[in-house]
Amino acid sequence: MLIAAAIAACGSSGPTPPPGGTSAPTPSPAITISATGTPNATPNQSIVPVPTSQLAVASGPSAHLDPTKAAALQKALDGIRSGGKYPGVSAAILFPDGSIWTGVSGAAVTSPATPVATDTLFSVGSITKTFVAALAGRLASAGTIGLDDALSKYVPTFPNAANITLRELLNHTSGIKDLFEIPAIANAIVSHRTATWTSDQVLSMVGKLKYFAPGTGYHYSNTDFVLLGLVIEKATGQTVAALVRSTFLTPLGLSHTYLQTEEGAQGPEAHGYLGPASKPRDNSAGTMLPFTAEATAAGFAGAYVSTASDLAVWANALYGGQILDQATLASMVDISPSLAFPSKPRYPYGFGFEETTVAGQVAWGHRGHLDGFWSSMEYLPAYHISIVILINAEWADPNFAASSILGKIAIA
Repeated sequence: MLIAAAIAACGSSGPTPPPGGTSAPTPSPAITISATGTPNATPNQSIVPVPTSQLAVASGPSAHLDPTKAAALQKALDGIRSGGKYPGVSAAILFPDGSIWTGVSGAAVTSPATPVATDTLFSVGSITKTFVAALAGRLASAGTIGLDDALSKYVPTFPNAANITLRELLNHTSGIKDLFEIPAIANAIVSHRTATWTSDQVLSMVGKLKYFAPGTGYHYSNTDFVLLGLVIEKATGQTVAALVRSTFLTPLGLSHTYLQTEEGAQGPEAHGYLGPASKPRDNSAGTMLPFTAEATAAGFAGAYVSTASDLAVWANALYGGQILDQATLASMVDISPSLAFPSKPRYPYGFGFEETTVAGQVAWGHRGHLDGFWSSMEYLPAYHISIVILINAEWADPNFAASSILGKIAIA
């Protein structure tokens, strides 16, 4: 079943890298500065401001954006799109001095032909987990929740909840079955693509299904973050969407990021396409991306939509130390629990966090995948550079694209 394998892949290997290619560059975009702003909503008082972490702040190379780099980046992006035969691509790179390059190429929708714009919304799949994990971290540092609290404190009806901790949900050591690896759920989503799912419906079908006893192994599971979203809402009395917006999005000036299950997304939207690349099939259905049933079933694990520039600013803020205190950020990027068991992830995992490489450099972030969309949000801590790639093609490899694009310029 495509949907089961596809979404589970958010925590496993990606597709085969596409062939390289080049095409005539479009005019390079202007150099802009990352958006900033002041809050226009009062954050939840239980989430208090924290000092800037020094964990990811160190002296090192200072890459910068200039017109030559901008032209090279756009040419590389066009080559990635044409070489991979992707309908469309949106990308952004945030440099240490605050300058941000944004580039687009191809079509957001192939029929009627609609070009990708810098404000086109893409499904970002499991990048959603970075927002939920950051909220959990802020709440934990404020004492609103405890990472070693039992799940039963917040969701007492879930099977074995007394023996599962929030920490185990965050780092996928809970053993709970991934909802998209349950045939009854995957089949129902594909068969009724405009249906709307609730978290309770998803969890009732997951039930007692598990891979192993809590804390005895690692297995990526979207169900973990569905549960974490419910924990946050129970602990605060507010929705995840409202907390993310007031605590993160509004202060950072991120106005093109929405949790589809709780907010109405506003702006032009890309459609996701299934293969083959020679004859792509539009996978959209309903009012959400990639389609309503999949978005609502994923919920807190994968229902955000955003733009490349918004996510580049978010990655810089999160991994650059503006969001979490030093101890909490250190816990987020601690990959040792995921490597402590015989079954290890391809990408070592922390709290809603993957460690990988981009252009040969250590990268912190997360990939995202829902049927017809692939995305990658990465921060290079040695260079203080954020890069985001959003692609509306099932056969895409966004990390390959990110490496290819950065490889065209000198980042040091």
